Amino acid sequence: MRLRTVCLVLLLTMASATASSEEISETETIDCALVEQLSFNGTNANESVSHQVSLGPRVPGSAASSALRQSIKENLSGWAISESIHHMDGITLTNLFATWNPGAGNTVYLAAHYDTRPVAERDSNESMRDQPIPGANDGASGVAVLLDLARLIPSMELDHEITLFFTDAEDFGESASLLGARAWAENLSDEEADAIDSFILIDMIGDAFLNLAPSYPGNETLWLRMSEINDALGYSSSNSCTGTQGVGIFSTNTSYGVWDDHVWPISKGIPSIDIIDIAYGENASNWKGHWHTHQDTPDKVSAESLEMVGRMVELGLRSGSFLDVRVSPSVDNEIPIPEENEDTEVISDNNEIAIGVIIMACLLLIWTIIAWVYLADRSGEG
Repeated sequence: MRLRTVCLVLLLTMASATASSEEISETETIDCALVEQLSFNGTNANESVSHQVSLGPRVPGSAASSALRQSIKENLSGWAISESIHHMDGITLTNLFATWNPGAGNTVYLAAHYDTRPVAERDSNESMRDQPIPGANDGASGVAVLLDLARLIPSMELDHEITLFFTDAEDFGESASLLGARAWAENLSDEEADAIDSFILIDMIGDAFLNLAPSYPGNETLWLRMSEINDALGYSSSNSCTGTQGVGIFSTNTSYGVWDDHVWPISKGIPSIDIIDIAYGENASNWKGHWHTHQDTPDKVSAESLEMVGRMVELGLRSGSFLDVRVSPSVDNEIPIPEENEDTEVISDNNEIAIGVIIMACLLLIWTIIAWVYLADRSGEG
């Protein structure tokens, strides 16, 4: 009798522990009314991609690079514009910043690199490998998203500061050099870093065959909120705000190690994530396909993909998802930063893993206690 009673109590305890772990994993949901307000325009962004590529490769220090910065500034009327020039690794680079609501506090950074790679080392044509890439996806797509967001942000009536950060020399050198982001971070005081609520990097998101997943290192709270955003928009596999089945372009069952501009704000303690698609082209493997080739052209970029990512970030701004991140736990410093962008896929589902560990621990405890009670009963010690 006592053995059955002990088993029942322990099973109820295990069920309670499992339920508690599920409650802990729950996150707040997005107000579906905000989804109806979204107006990011993928066609506008796609036209920006074509315009940027038409300027030529935007290699640091080139005429095309300067022309693009001038074009960006002309499209940001009413924004507070600044530039910073740095000399690093034998080149001169220029970072460009545009701020809305300067001085309002609770700054959110939205970032994208505007430079293009000076070589195409992965191109199938060996004679073209020393030539700069067009950079429609790897460069222009992120800039295009920022520019259409800049069109919308003044009408959002946000009560905090937004800074658009166009980084230079992200893709200079044998591997991703991230020189512009590094120069910015190295010149950022601790006080300035502490004033930044979050840093959202957007890179290589124009692929017509868009597939996104959390990339690491990255702030866990921000990724949880991005998961909510994608659920609401119908971009995950869950039902959207309208009740329709999601299209599944954003998955939380897979994560990737990525070395990108976001590692430098992370080094300053700023909550940061990188929204990036690392498989460029139909059925492409990670870091393969059109990546770092002369096939990175506007015809490979989709207005629909640009609009999806643009609306993710727009909803994040409208819902306040990028604010008050520091009060929640982060895993920024617990995940090793990959040394370079190779195939570093990591399959994970943190919530399911945590629940599984709890269940296994409870089962082990149950069988241990059952065995002890059984032996005690047999020996007459009970």
